[in-house]
Amino acid sequence: MATTHTLLISADTLKRNTTISQSVDEDLIHPVILISQDRYILPILGTDLFEKLQTEIAGTPSGVYLTLLKDYVAKCLCQFTLATLYPVLRLRAVNHSVVSMNNEQGSSASHDDIQRLIDGATDMGEFYRQRLISYLQDNTSSFPEYSSNTDGMSPTTRNYYSGINMDTTIDDRNLKSLLSAMGVKNIC
Repeated sequence: MATTHTLLISADTLKRNTTISQSVDEDLIHPVILISQDRYILPILGTDLFEKLQTEIAGTPSGVYLTLLKDYVAKCLCQFTLATLYPVLRLRAVNHSVVSMNNEQGSSASHDDIQRLIDGATDMGEFYRQRLISYLQDNTSSFPEYSSNTDGMSPTTRNYYSGINMDTTIDDRNLKSLLSAMGVKNIC
């Protein structure tokens, strides 16, 4: 039995709203959209609102759900999908190998070039995700599913990830070890 997935944006929407060429195969794009919406959108919406949007897309979205999809989710999802898609366009798994895709019209971009594109798209995705979070917080009464999660993932308002641990629970022993490692003498 085949599993079907509802995508919150189409490949055509991605192509119209990003720098992805019209010639990119939709079979490459669809799995990346699915991964991006699960990774970047589901945690913000929470399971109930995410599933509500998928139901709306299966029909004809209207009202506040159409606004949420078109003005907030789609813009955010396009950028995160773009960031996730760049490496897929450069490298592909074929038969028994991973190959770098080259073409006759240009030369392949370096890893550093691609990383800059990924970083730029990720920054734009985070910008749009912050707008999505603010919109949902300002309009919670319009989206009852946003605060009704009983099973699954509850929505988060955490957007930016710095990669730095800012844990404030350092006990005396750990503090002494840390200060000692930094070369601080005469620890009490």
